[in-house]
This record gives sequence, C-alpha cells and structure tokens, in this order.
Amino acid sequence: MALKVEHKYRFDAVGKLDSDDWLVIPREELRKDFLLDAALADRMVQRYFETIKRSSGPAINIISDAQGVRYLAPLGKTMIVFSEPERIADAQRAETNWQIVGGFLLAHGVSYGGRFYLGAEWLPDGALKSYVTLRRYPSRLISWFGINGGIAVYQRTQGIFHKWISETFLNDAAKQLLR
Repeated sequence: MALKVEHKYRFDAVGKLDSDDWLVIPREELRKDFLLDAALADRMVQRYFETIKRSSGPAINIISDAQGVRYLAPLGKTMIVFSEPERIADAQRAETNWQIVGGFLLAHGVSYGGRFYLGAEWLPDGALKSYVTLRRYPSRLISWFGINGGIAVYQRTQGIFHKWISETFLNDAAKQLLR
C-alpha cells in the first residue's frame, strides 16, 4: 500500500508558523505486535534526529542531554535549542514535545518560541496518524524581512528543508510499523 505524507502550514498575522506533517496508516497495515507506547515515542525521537543527521551530513551536529536538544551548525553556532522534552504515552497517543527556547533560527526578543511535536495517535476510524507538528514558531526570517518577505524566504529555504525532513522521517518510520 502506498502511503502519502500530507503537509499544511500557515502563518498567523504576526508571522508565527503552524506546520503539520502527517501520515495515516490503516490499522490492518500495522504489524500485529504494534504498540502505541513510550517505547514507540522513544524510537520516533531517535529516528527523527537520525533523519536530520543523515540528511544534513556534517552540516548539523545534534546534542541531546538532560536539558534538551541543540542543533549546532559548523563552527559550533547554535541553530535551535529545544527545552527538556515532555512525554505523553497512553492508549490513544505516544508523543514527545519540546518548547523552542533559543538558537539563531529563532526570532530575537520573543517571549515564546513555539513548540515542536513528534508523535502518533489513533484516529476515530481506527487508523494510526503519525505526525510532526510545529506550533507558534517565530522564525528569525520574519524579523529580518518582515512578515511578507520573511514568509517568502522561509518557503524557499527553511520551509523546504523542514518539509523534506518531515516526509523522509514519516515515510521511514512508517516502514518500521508496517507488516
């Protein structure tokens, strides 16, 4: 069965980004031993960061510790910083999310940098939705180029990379869950 990653994004009136990437897998296509649990959430996080590393080569170094996650560019410049992760793992959802708290990709002087989510959840029809979600993210590009200009630049740079990473990750993760 061919699965398709869906992608939607929107910027609000002040230029904060909401982005949703997801893939739906019918229950009958899942492995018989599939469990929606904390172990799945752990594997998704590991697989996502491996996808970033594999896709960027030596350009991005990922540091993960008790305080959170940092993406480092060449020369040690911090691209983005995620706070300590929060985890939800129950019968309906397995999710890890982080607040975005710093890095040069984040707009200066913002009180809230948005949240980043990786997870999977059961849909009402019994299918599994695997997702990558970004909420209320204020890109520095908006600060530099204004809302309209920043959105145009984002769509041609960070937006393309984010969509490509999300699609690659969701397709790779789905392969591990299928029969």
